[in-house]
Amino acid sequence: MSDKFDQAVIIKKFKKQGQAAHGGSWKVAYADFITSMMAIFLLLWLLNMTSAQKKVALSQYFQNHSIFEMGGGSATGRTRDIPGPGLFDVSNIPAPVSPRTLMASDAANKFKEKVEKKTRDYSDRVMVYNDNGKLRIELTDTTGDSFFKPGGAEISESGKALLKDISTLLIGVDNRIIIEGHTDASKYAQRGQTNWELSTSRASSARVELEKNGIRPDQIDMVAGYADTRPLDRSNPYSSKNRRISIVIDYTTQKTKSPALPEHVKNEAPWIKESPAARTLP
Repeated sequence: MSDKFDQAVIIKKFKKQGQAAHGGSWKVAYADFITSMMAIFLLLWLLNMTSAQKKVALSQYFQNHSIFEMGGGSATGRTRDIPGPGLFDVSNIPAPVSPRTLMASDAANKFKEKVEKKTRDYSDRVMVYNDNGKLRIELTDTTGDSFFKPGGAEISESGKALLKDISTLLIGVDNRIIIEGHTDASKYAQRGQTNWELSTSRASSARVELEKNGIRPDQIDMVAGYADTRPLDRSNPYSSKNRRISIVIDYTTQKTKSPALPEHVKNEAPWIKESPAARTLP
């Protein structure tokens, strides 16, 4: 009996081993991530709370600011001891461009690429540029080739060929078209005709030629002559480039309804699509 109670008791103890120490680099990366997210949301909040006028002022400031200019500016405007405009001094900042004008300019730029591609052979006579949502196509004279006969409004053969190529593009346009006539400073006083009458007659001749090539009369919004009051080459009033026809496509006005397209336009300009209303016309 005693042997039973004298038996040794064995107690097993396990010593817990400490885990290897981890590096703290992940904590730094996580802190950087949180800081970046906070900065982003703070920036978005500030942009949402800033007025459109101040946004324009910010844009102008960072575009025109230079550390080499004399004086400096404060963030809130002029101060007593620091000359120069402030960051939010919006007195000289132009009004922000309206969304409608931006959309018109974008449409004008897209059509500009098509005109430049179509008139590649006339690169010395054709100038295309966007004027605040109005696409201007300038068809100018050159030293060796004139759009009109001297002193008259009769279009030359090369001028007719150029207008025919331009009209192929204009047929598919559903915006208003303005045709302008311009002369140089030379005086063509024949039978009491001045440069005013001459430029107006040339603009009208261009309109007639465009309509012969498929331009609808209701596409034309205005035909005007400006004589020599709006020269392209201001340094030389007698330059041949000042004798020109300007075709202006106004993307800022309401669009017109386009009828069915002629067959020759469908073949030469397949990118022009008919409107659904056009297909129902007789």
